[in-house]
Amino acid sequence: RITQLLDKLREDRLNVAFVAEFSRGKSELINAIFFPYYGSRILPSTAGRTTMCPTELMFDPDKPPSIELLPIETRESNASISEYKRFPTEWSVVPLETESAEAMQEALRSVSEVIHVAPEVAEKYGFARGDKNSSLIRLTEDGTVEIPRWRHAIINFPHPLLKQGLVILDTPGLNAIGTEPELTLSLLPNAHAILFILAADTGVTKSDIDIWRNHIARGQAGRRGRLVVLNKIDGLWDDLKSEGEIEGEIQKQVKSTCELLGVPANQIYPVSAQKALVAKVQSDSRLLEKSRLAA
Repeated sequence: RITQLLDKLREDRLNVAFVAEFSRGKSELINAIFFPYYGSRILPSTAGRTTMCPTELMFDPDKPPSIELLPIETRESNASISEYKRFPTEWSVVPLETESAEAMQEALRSVSEVIHVAPEVAEKYGFARGDKNSSLIRLTEDGTVEIPRWRHAIINFPHPLLKQGLVILDTPGLNAIGTEPELTLSLLPNAHAILFILAADTGVTKSDIDIWRNHIARGQAGRRGRLVVLNKIDGLWDDLKSEGEIEGEIQKQVKSTCELLGVPANQIYPVSAQKALVAKVQSDSRLLEKSRLAA
């Protein structure tokens, strides 16, 4: 604990964790904030699961732009991710060509890579054995289990906000949070702020509440550092409804979220990450304002 505190004093960075269940638009939100000037999606952002392992987005001027990937096999040892950061030879490094959108997309797909292993091997790495209902673990027809190839990823990228010391922690969904103890014991509790992303079109689901209660709130839901992003408000936009009616629907979802999560309304931000990304790519100021990303 003393070593961690000394590291924090030395690095002087602001750590913000993005936490969400699958398909809440978390990767799209990161794309809209950090990568719109590439003119396309840089982080994988399709339906279902895209972030397979905890990923840190940061900038270290002493290293070239790259992705450092820690193999899932390192879970066999008792060493933590923090300890592995002191041993660069244990990580696989993928260079980032920051001038090319296509090269960036290709390199960042590596974060989503999976491998197929025997069920007993998956269990040894901390994954539930043969859990067919898990949104993280997939039992294939040949009897093997599909698991993430990497335990942790660090993306070193020269974005102006990251250069100032901002560090984004992009986390997988509920099942992955449960399988990487360091997330719940160290990375999430030590984050200066947590952005919890929900989907306005589905509202707060049971799995959302499980993540909130077990991994984020824990008696401190009222802290200013616990913010809720109510994403996908464009799903509530309806050409047959007036602006007032649409706003009423959005505020109804905000009120419901307040009650279910126990957070004040001023800590809940309704946005459309997808429309914000489109607006930035197309330089559409009206759509950007309507997306509410600026808030």
